[in-house]
Amino acid sequence: MRNEIKAVRAINKAPRIRNRGGSPQLITVGDLIYSYSTPVGVYINGSIYVPTYYSVTTSRHINIVANDWNADVVKMY
Repeated sequence: MRNEIKAVRAINKAPRIRNRGGSPQLITVGDLIYSYSTPVGVYINGSIYVPTYYSVTTSRHINIVANDWNADVVKMY
């Protein structure tokens, strides 16, 4: 439960990224995962925490990062 609280706080405090034309759609900044300009997940202790439901494309972005980092995806919704 503690990691879920950390995840929600991290995502709520994360700034949005300006995504200009031609920018990548999937960005990781430290432990945060961005899809387009929105923070959608955070990596904590070997797992990626996702607080809310996102579109198929965003879910695909999260799964790509999870595969690259060998992490489990924890859906908190």
